[in-house]
Amino acid sequence: MAHIIYILVCVFFLTGPEGLFAEEAPVEAQHITSIISKVIDTYGGKKVVEGIHSIHAKGEIHAFMRQDHGTYELYLKRERKLRVETKYEHASELRILNGDRGYRSDDGLPLEEVFGARYFSMLYQYKHLDILHDLLKGSYKISFAGQSYVNGNPAEVLRLIDKEGTIMDVFIDVQNFLIVKVTGYFSEDDKKMSLSTEYSDFKKVGGSLFPFSITNYAAGMKIAQTVIDKYFINPDIADSFFGSTNIQSF
Repeated sequence: MAHIIYILVCVFFLTGPEGLFAEEAPVEAQHITSIISKVIDTYGGKKVVEGIHSIHAKGEIHAFMRQDHGTYELYLKRERKLRVETKYEHASELRILNGDRGYRSDDGLPLEEVFGARYFSMLYQYKHLDILHDLLKGSYKISFAGQSYVNGNPAEVLRLIDKEGTIMDVFIDVQNFLIVKVTGYFSEDDKKMSLSTEYSDFKKVGGSLFPFSITNYAAGMKIAQTVIDKYFINPDIADSFFGSTNIQSF
């Protein structure tokens, strides 16, 4: 027995730990590549995903923290343009992401530039919506983050980190390879924060699959649920639609 232990110790120091576990990295990389390939296929394939360059969605939103509900419209355009309009019974809100800057207006007031959590909520929403395209572009460093459950269903979790330092965990249903949840992490005032979105009720639109039920969480607390009535794929949206005037610091 002592002789066997001696041999194992010699092997360890001769090869180093990276020698003993050299196969782990390729195996994980192959597993990640396989998952991503199946996800892309599920959403219609590479050609379909790359062919979607703008989205317009209309629906209804129930905001739990506001204790209000109303209509919801979203416009997305590559690269990095997002406009979200919500009209509640007692208030309204307009949010715009244009490149690296975010703006917000309440109740029809002039748009104000926003920072911190308000900005990151827009940035992460855009990245969630465009995640398939970014996976195809190789925009993220990806690692396997284990397994989890979303609404009782098993999911595999991939951790994505891009060149901006954005960190997102993507939860992929092991049965159908749909992205059922995305959680983004960021820090503000030395506090770690998270924003999560759960997706369900998928239907085919324009050759791909889109979620018609979207639930948002902040720090694990449910803040809103959106039910989409209709998606419009590749509408012609002018860049000026994502512009801003009379910007104030906020």
